[in-house]
Amino acid sequence: MTVKRDVTVDPGTAWMETGIPDLSESGGAIEYIVRAETPFDVYFFSDEADFRKYDAYIKGDDPDETPPGNDEFSQAAVPKEGSGMYEAATDDGGGRQSVGASGPYYFAVDHSNYRMENRVEAFDDPLTAFVDLEVVRKRSLL
Repeated sequence: MTVKRDVTVDPGTAWMETGIPDLSESGGAIEYIVRAETPFDVYFFSDEADFRKYDAYIKGDDPDETPPGNDEFSQAAVPKEGSGMYEAATDDGGGRQSVGASGPYYFAVDHSNYRMENRVEAFDDPLTAFVDLEVVRKRSLL
């Protein structure tokens, strides 16, 4: 599965990829790079109950907790030196990382106040980000 495209995310919402297949049995991996001119967060959920709480928050509810997602893949974007862009990526600048947890998986480019990591107000501009996400069912044996 490959996603390479620009996405626009309104304040208080997220762009999500929810059709990621379970990779735990096949030894699969994920790699991503997301870039934008403004700060954002990436969340990768490997626990459906945690994702449902995140999804409820994005839809305007107030869940009893705000789980951080899978800590190997979820992160706040950081300034990319010399580019004027913010970037979030898997290890080694977007390299493949094995996914040890079983799926289903959920990937989100977040432009909200979820977990208060990046403050976003209703009047802020939409986030325009380039998403380069690849999900590989089987690792190569190189």
